[in-house]
Amino acid sequence: MKKLDLNKKKKKLSFASKALIFACVSMLAVALSAVIAFRYSSAEAEKAIAEEDRSSILLDLRSEDSILGSTLINYDPYETESDAERSLDIDGIEIPGETGKDADLNDAPINVVVNVDGHNYSLLTKADTVGEALEEQHIELGPSDYLSGGDYSSAPENGMAISVIRVDRETRTEVETIPYETVYVWDKDMYEGEEEVLTKGKNGSITRTYTLTYENGVLVSEELSDVKRVEKTDKRIAYGSRSSFSNSRGERIDYTQCIVCYGTVYIPDAKWGYQTYVGERARPGVIAVDPKVIPLGTKVYIESVYPDIGDYGYAIAWDIGGHVKGNWVDMFAENLEMANLWGARDVNVYILEDQSIDIFALRSDYFVWMER
Repeated sequence: MKKLDLNKKKKKLSFASKALIFACVSMLAVALSAVIAFRYSSAEAEKAIAEEDRSSILLDLRSEDSILGSTLINYDPYETESDAERSLDIDGIEIPGETGKDADLNDAPINVVVNVDGHNYSLLTKADTVGEALEEQHIELGPSDYLSGGDYSSAPENGMAISVIRVDRETRTEVETIPYETVYVWDKDMYEGEEEVLTKGKNGSITRTYTLTYENGVLVSEELSDVKRVEKTDKRIAYGSRSSFSNSRGERIDYTQCIVCYGTVYIPDAKWGYQTYVGERARPGVIAVDPKVIPLGTKVYIESVYPDIGDYGYAIAWDIGGHVKGNWVDMFAENLEMANLWGARDVNVYILEDQSIDIFALRSDYFVWMER
């Protein structure tokens, strides 16, 4: 009887243990399922975030603002994700690359250092030419810009250092003034002291244009590119040297020379009568001179410098005298009364400019000097 009860008790304990174990297993299963579900959800979330970040990165790197970063990528680092493992990490971005003996090293990106507009960038590219790599980053060259360290059409190489040289040009102009000169032109018909402007003066100039070339803001050359000359126009002034004066009658007398002389008067005498040295007959208007001062045949006008007696007037040098030496003129008069009236006085003797005139036709029947 006791033995039977013991067996029943054992059966009861065994059932409780099984229930406990089942409960524990169930809890473990639930916990494991939760962990698996959590990890799966986290992985999917990370993948989604990575996809979003990758798209954002590519969008940024391929936008016009893409060169603001220190590392530039010109290709999609996830374009071979389905066929390769992620093996390269640059600035926290995983870049796909095949591993193992089947890896294609020729498909790896090329690292080119680019200096542009005062900044250095590490450019990762799969472009076929340097020009294409720059275009992918919207780095444009102006008409005069050029590259240093490589050609626009050359293939990129690892470690290649490319500099974009920005070329700007401006001009500088210098103007040199050429002052005009004043040129005097003698005019035989103008009197002394008279002037007339024939041509107005105008300054000339030389305009030199220089082309200044700057590379990356630094002046590298300055060349003379153009020269323009404007000729000056000299000022031309006509002037005269003719001398003239107005006599007591208001006539204008043109002369070439004025000689101050000692003036006396002579009359016909018993020995010579009206005979002159040159053979012409003496008459009013004939004077005796020193030929060394006034050559024979010279036509003159004799002016009185005294208010009480008039001019002797037009005269011609046809005679000489033993006492007439130097600056001395002896003027012919018809009678002694006239000679005494004159006496001996200083006179101005003007050598007439026009030696072709008829001095006797210009005189009246009376002595000019008698009219006062």
